[in-house]
Amino acid sequence: MTARHSRGNSGQVTVLVALLMIPLLGISGLVIDVGYAYFTQRTLQAQADAAALAGAQRLPDAGATVVQAKQYGSGRDAKNYETRLGTVTESVTTKCLRTVPGCDPVNAVVVDETARVSTLFVKVLGIHTFNIHVRSTACSPCGTRPLDIMMVLDRTGSMCQDHNGNTQAGCPDLAHARDGMKTFLGLLNPDSDWVGLAVLPPATSTGNRCTTPQTANYDSTSAAYTLVPLSHDYSTNGVLNNNSQLVSTINCQQANGETSYATAIEKAQAELDAHGRQNVRKVIVFFSDGAANRGPGYYSTTSPYRKTPCHQGVSSAATVKGRGTIVYSIGYDLDAANGGANQCRSLSGSGPLEQPGITAYQALQQIASNAQAFYNQPTPGQLNTIFAQVAEDIQRGASGLIDNDTL
Repeated sequence: MTARHSRGNSGQVTVLVALLMIPLLGISGLVIDVGYAYFTQRTLQAQADAAALAGAQRLPDAGATVVQAKQYGSGRDAKNYETRLGTVTESVTTKCLRTVPGCDPVNAVVVDETARVSTLFVKVLGIHTFNIHVRSTACSPCGTRPLDIMMVLDRTGSMCQDHNGNTQAGCPDLAHARDGMKTFLGLLNPDSDWVGLAVLPPATSTGNRCTTPQTANYDSTSAAYTLVPLSHDYSTNGVLNNNSQLVSTINCQQANGETSYATAIEKAQAELDAHGRQNVRKVIVFFSDGAANRGPGYYSTTSPYRKTPCHQGVSSAATVKGRGTIVYSIGYDLDAANGGANQCRSLSGSGPLEQPGITAYQALQQIASNAQAFYNQPTPGQLNTIFAQVAEDIQRGASGLIDNDTL
């Protein structure tokens, strides 16, 4: 009797488990589908914000505002087009907000984006799609908070190499970096945002800002890391001024030499200290495609600048952040040359690994002020999107973006 009773209970449990599996699978599928819908919503919102900020730079010209916003939206030919989102319906309009100054004839741009996300698992529950809608509104002028910004450009020799370390004619990686930086400038407001440029390797002097850099330049105490001091003539009404020192210097950059983070970060902060405005938020946007592998020759071989150049970059950034400066870091193609570009080594690119061990990815991640300020992108061709996201982030809550619920 006992054995039969036990087998009977076992059969009942099997039936119950089978019945419970259906709702459990449904719940698990719902979690996955809702998670992807949330990812889509966040991506769309970021794109709408970038589009609205870009369009706001052309206000009060309504026609030009709509055109520029669409260039940074989610359309198939836009800079922020994302294939994973499928077809996105986008609407860009302008309006007059009486709650902020400067309505002549319009002072705000509204970007609406809608995407339909197909489900994978919850179709069994009769839910075949989720409709995602986001809206972003930006104004200009609208009492934005000013910024002092130093861009730091890695212009080392790897910027002229492909993923496998082969030299590429025309330095496409450097070209992508130039385009990304100019995209960044196009989203800023020169009336309130001052921007300068520092580089690594440095130049022998500011007069040689366009000359091909050499690794030996690091060894001079008079080397020029800051090629362009803080300036605000880089654009007019959202159109870049190619005759400005900042834009012309970005356009003429050439690539060569090895990588050293620390002094470039320190010199960028020195420019913010020397020529930054009082009570204005300070920002450094640091950009590199590989590991630090050397330091200035005027330091001894036991100095952390030369013995542990990646760790010293992190340490220099920590000092900068301690002064209240916000640091963004952008890394791309960090696993180039079969991961070799990601290895932090002492003294030179062929020296021993740094101890304690650290990779370029980890160094750039720690250089940033927080996880949200670190951008890693293995595809250099998408740098426009990254720089647009950085511009959006540093202006969030302090520039042209408006809470739609308050309109």
